[in-house]
Amino acid sequence: MNIPDSSTASAGARSRFAMTALLAVSGASFCAAAATALGALSGPLVQLIDADLHDDHTNILVQFACTVRYLNNTPVSHGASTRITLRLGPDCGTLLGNVPPEFPQIGGGGDLITAARLESVAPGEVTLELDWSQAMDFVIAPTNNAAGLRLRLFHIEPQRKGSAAVLEPADTETYAVNLDSSRQKFEREALAAAALAYNTQAYESQIDLDGEHWYRLRLGPFATHAEAERMLNVALGKYPRAWIAVNDEQGDLAPSEHAGVPAAAPPPTDPPLTAEERGKLLAAARADLEQHRYPEAVELLSRLVHQPEYPARAEAQELLGLVRERAGQLAQAKAEYQAYLQRYPQGAGAERVRRRLQALAAASIAPRMFESGAAPAGGWTMAGSTALGYQYDKGQTVSAGTTTSTTSVGAALVYGDLLVRDRGSRYDFTGRVDAGYTHNSANTPGGSQDRTTAAYAELTDRSWGLSGRVGRQTLASQGIIGLFDGLSMGYEINSRFSVSVAGGYPAYTSYSGFSLNQQFESVGAEYSPFLSLVLDAYLFNETEEGLTDRRSIGFQTRFSRPGLTAIALADYDIYFQQLNSATLIGNFRIGEHWIFGVNLDHRHSPLLELNDVLIGQSALDLRALQASVAPARLKQLALDRTAQSDTVVLSVSRSLGERWQVMADLAALRLGSTPASGGVPATPSTGLDKDASLQLAGSSLLRASDLHIFGVRIDDSPSSRSTTLTWDARFPVAGAWRLGPRFNVARLDDPQLGGRQTLYLPEVRADWVSLRQIFEVIAGYQLQRQQAQQQLPNLAGTLEMSSLEQRNLYVSATYRLRF
Repeated sequence: MNIPDSSTASAGARSRFAMTALLAVSGASFCAAAATALGALSGPLVQLIDADLHDDHTNILVQFACTVRYLNNTPVSHGASTRITLRLGPDCGTLLGNVPPEFPQIGGGGDLITAARLESVAPGEVTLELDWSQAMDFVIAPTNNAAGLRLRLFHIEPQRKGSAAVLEPADTETYAVNLDSSRQKFEREALAAAALAYNTQAYESQIDLDGEHWYRLRLGPFATHAEAERMLNVALGKYPRAWIAVNDEQGDLAPSEHAGVPAAAPPPTDPPLTAEERGKLLAAARADLEQHRYPEAVELLSRLVHQPEYPARAEAQELLGLVRERAGQLAQAKAEYQAYLQRYPQGAGAERVRRRLQALAAASIAPRMFESGAAPAGGWTMAGSTALGYQYDKGQTVSAGTTTSTTSVGAALVYGDLLVRDRGSRYDFTGRVDAGYTHNSANTPGGSQDRTTAAYAELTDRSWGLSGRVGRQTLASQGIIGLFDGLSMGYEINSRFSVSVAGGYPAYTSYSGFSLNQQFESVGAEYSPFLSLVLDAYLFNETEEGLTDRRSIGFQTRFSRPGLTAIALADYDIYFQQLNSATLIGNFRIGEHWIFGVNLDHRHSPLLELNDVLIGQSALDLRALQASVAPARLKQLALDRTAQSDTVVLSVSRSLGERWQVMADLAALRLGSTPASGGVPATPSTGLDKDASLQLAGSSLLRASDLHIFGVRIDDSPSSRSTTLTWDARFPVAGAWRLGPRFNVARLDDPQLGGRQTLYLPEVRADWVSLRQIFEVIAGYQLQRQQAQQQLPNLAGTLEMSSLEQRNLYVSATYRLRF
């Protein structure tokens, strides 16, 4: 790992903000001076994507090289992937052109998180698409410094201490293969024949469309899209118009509508007990579950489900499945849940049990053992991945009859992630290393670099609820920006309340070396009165050169239930006595088809720190300024360098029939002004930037399981106006291959400069995905044509239209192996 001098360790990270003043003045204009700023951001935009796996969920941290504004994501809270739309901040230096495509590597994801890709949508806007191996619930929120994102994926029903209630999980999607549709009811023989032909369950579904009643012959339901797609590929030979349906059933399916799954024989019955005796057994079983006495609870509940039918028997059957699930007996839990559905298909908990079954099917695959064969409980396990990648980008500029060619990117990437774990009867040990090296053959800023995203050892005492981790790690929940080198500890006081502390030395990105220049301490607490509500709070303190850099308190609230997700974040700096940031994100469902979203954000941009005083200064660190500027003056100058930023985004999406979905967004963004001080000129406000976008997504239009997204986006700001049209498609081809053509055209006009820019971006992607391997390649050609009025030398008031044409050819390829 590179170990720079302590005086410059953090200067590189903070130099990203040095372009703020220049770009705030020029806004989105494309004058030649600002065009030079496109190279201000060296290296990839996505600095790291780190996944931290737990028994019941996975936390994902995405760290960017500059500030970004979260606009929306689709799907909102459930699916096998999500597509996140982001607006680049003024410190990114890429407001005029499209960011080259990136394939960020994911550390710690194991078999759960399969791929990530970042692509441009329009000048100043990007999308980050993340894929997981199964459909699952998730929540997403920006970090408090606006330079990152936090996601939480929920695998299965959380295994929490002291909670024996049957809890409602969030919405999950079900998949089915629609073989045929008819206005006449299908004969029972047709269902039985389909079930026999494909060796799976077949059933009849019904729906009302445009006032007409339709019957559908289907296979399934399946817990994941991958299962449904495999069955679809088999069925297409006989049913060429077959397609995949997602969560579109109207009402529950009666047992008579199914074929191919024999009904289970009723369990044997014991001599009947009195209602009082049954009540005591059920209460005792709940108490055993509360104290994690799973064998005792299983024994009591088994006695109850062997009783003749009585009013509370369904509840005992469901609870028996939950106990086995909490005990890690997943196969037995599935059997108990299936027994519930076979006996109580219309029961009060039927929908809840179906979703538990789907969640169990989506649980992540267990990592491979060190030794072949079945490993004993508590043995060593190992999981990881390795990746090879290459990116090439060659540009050509034509201006005033002169052509200049440059190779801006020619980088080869080698990457590895290894996690080892030993689960003992009381103690768990985890060790992890996540590192890589990028060799850049092009003569560009940054050059070749090594990177270390994680290198730590962790020890957990399950009996006491204590855990400790030392080394390079992430901890975004306590106000920490990006990575740090140090120690973190946590203590679970009870099932609802936990506390944690952390301390060490910030490492802003995975490319940062170890430095003692800055130090921080943080303490946090988490309270969750019930599973759908989580409250986080922290106190954070950071110093540099003996001066307080940042001292803040913050909180985050996450609330989720079926059809509703709400996240609130706030950070208040008690040293500057300023509200640093406040964010509210909400998504809610109305009826069966409408989903509404709101995103409100107010913050200092960049994040309020004493280090902001370096923006616009020639000094590289605080030490150089301390001799000539008093501490109180430094504090005021730092305040002067941060502008107030406000964002409002309203979104709505709706399904249209079986194959279409429409999504619309309205957004307003404003970056405030900063005063002149300390030799740094003032920057005016960028004014109110308004944009509207409309997307129409359709599936199975040209062939089964294809996807098409048509979009239009209009942006209007005081300095420019732009219109962008997009078409993005995905086609399944032979085997596990998918092909994805894409085309963008954008037009930007600047009335102040009399300039115009037109951008054309044809692109094609292909990927091959298996259980353990992923190969992805992307190639594109970007053409930008710019025109602007230019003052002629020595001819006052005489303007001439100048033109500039930029062409970029780029190719990226990535191969990843998971083990």
